[in-house]
Amino acid sequence: MASDQKIRIGVIGAGGHSKRRVLPELNEITEVELIAVANKSKESTDEVAAKFGFERTEENWENIVNSDDIDLIYNGTQAPEHHDIILKSIANNKHVFTMNPLAMTSQQGEEIVKALQENPDVKFKQYPSFAQHPYAREDEVVLDIIKSKRLGKILAANVTWHTPYLALASYQEVMHRWIGNHERVLGYRKQYEIAGQTIHGRPVKRGITSVLAEIENNISVTYTHSTVISEIPRNPRVEIHGEDASLIVYAGALSYASQDEGELNNEKPSIFISNSDTGQMEPVELPNHLASSWSDPRGVLVEKQFIAWLLNGATPSPILLDAVTALKSLDFAEGFVASLRQENTWIDLPDRS
Repeated sequence: MASDQKIRIGVIGAGGHSKRRVLPELNEITEVELIAVANKSKESTDEVAAKFGFERTEENWENIVNSDDIDLIYNGTQAPEHHDIILKSIANNKHVFTMNPLAMTSQQGEEIVKALQENPDVKFKQYPSFAQHPYAREDEVVLDIIKSKRLGKILAANVTWHTPYLALASYQEVMHRWIGNHERVLGYRKQYEIAGQTIHGRPVKRGITSVLAEIENNISVTYTHSTVISEIPRNPRVEIHGEDASLIVYAGALSYASQDEGELNNEKPSIFISNSDTGQMEPVELPNHLASSWSDPRGVLVEKQFIAWLLNGATPSPILLDAVTALKSLDFAEGFVASLRQENTWIDLPDRS
């Protein structure tokens, strides 16, 4: 680490999200120096370097991970490249901040976890799936409610969403954080040939995906993703049901953001709790210390938290994943695919405890 307490960063891959969110946030942190960048092409590399003030450009990612003047690798590449970049970075004693997913397969993820265990001085975090989107802001409030035992013993949970892409592991990431390790999974999918919505000029496959999961402590979770439902009744949410009460968490984009202007609206609560006896839904009050973060359109500032963790050990938000937790998301995704291929059978997931 640099003696002047600067974190010197090398960036490998700077796509849309990196340019919109990650690099602007890193550039605002006084303890950060953007040293080198390598993107897909020379033109895009030069563009990113000029826009964000990098000291130099590199032709390939190997030059960056081999550089002596870099402390931290930010990996913004696509998933197929993650395994090699992350392993080489760890081998060169570079801290790693990577986009999700961890790798392409659980086997590759296991190799990354092993490398980190063998190099304990290297600090690693994976960028969360929902840093600016549903359930990131609500995370601290939900965890506090669950820890307070207001729900009683948790029995089951339901997750419902309607995005064009499945993004199943992203929702598993949230539920793992809130209620525990997934132990078994069973998947079902039905698709329809219906004309309609497109993404990047390609038609969206319309259909329904249902996933059942068994979680530690005998909790069951049902994941339901639908692209057949019309726009008006869409209501993405997480429901956590306990013996004494239920917690309903609506996706932030619906509940507290203006979809026209993209601005937050704290007058629209997204977290509700209901007593099992009365069934009456009441909004959960936002703690005073969270008010400023909820009013910030950037959401949870995980980039700033990650740098603070490197510099002084300050514990970052749990929405930043460690490598083992990131590996569990890969296990879950592979288990879902295996269940479909085996005609909707239960698949036991690896024990990563």
